[in-house]
Amino acid sequence: LVGLARTLDRGVTVSTFAAAGLLRFETLGRHMDENWRHFGATQAEPDVAAGLFNWERQFYGPFLAAGHRVLLVGCGSGRDLVPLLEQGCRAEGLEPVVACADMARARLAARGLAAPVYTADIATATLTGRYDVVIFSWLCYSYIPQRARRVAVLRKVGEHLATGGRVLISYVLGRPAPRRALWRLARLASRLSRADWRPEYGDVFIARPDTGCIHFEHRFAPAEIEAEARAAGLVVTLHEQGSDGNIALRVSPSSGPIS
Repeated sequence: LVGLARTLDRGVTVSTFAAAGLLRFETLGRHMDENWRHFGATQAEPDVAAGLFNWERQFYGPFLAAGHRVLLVGCGSGRDLVPLLEQGCRAEGLEPVVACADMARARLAARGLAAPVYTADIATATLTGRYDVVIFSWLCYSYIPQRARRVAVLRKVGEHLATGGRVLISYVLGRPAPRRALWRLARLASRLSRADWRPEYGDVFIARPDTGCIHFEHRFAPAEIEAEARAAGLVVTLHEQGSDGNIALRVSPSSGPIS
């Protein structure tokens, strides 16, 4: 029975990777939005407390101070936006899923807190001014498809860092990445269907029966995320790996002054 279960599981995985390769990039985005809308609803329940996880407090703490202007990318329903505001940061939230952004605004209002929560994707959002810290909330950097898109996002936020500012990222550490045969299958399906994107090695696709959608994440090797940072003109100041990874970045001196 165990062998049969494993065979069935492999069959589901193969079909999911093939199905993902057939999707248009916009359709993949809709799948992701629906998954995160569903997750955001669970986080907005009254019994789910706002607050930072222990690892977030330890990771963010050395880089945050009262008065810092902070951009929280992927703020979801506001779980981690609330404590940033309560410790005196001038925090702003950015969230691409409309329902989740609405939940975040409601959560802030219920606590008598005020902060901008923008409904936008970091890849296409227009940023203004300088931030002391840009935080990619709880692994959300891994949920940005395509290396070129992620590098462009890092370059954008780097251009909006204040002097001495940091970009703080938690990411899904490869454990390991899926078998290359699955990745090749997804790419083949993408080519045959003339899809407008190509799955990349490290991409993982998981069927979500609760939403009827496909979950996407990119699982990084540590050297891979460091390479993306360098490609964006950023340098690593801290890099930790445990069950997942945490990395802190700043603008490279060789990039020249920020205009």
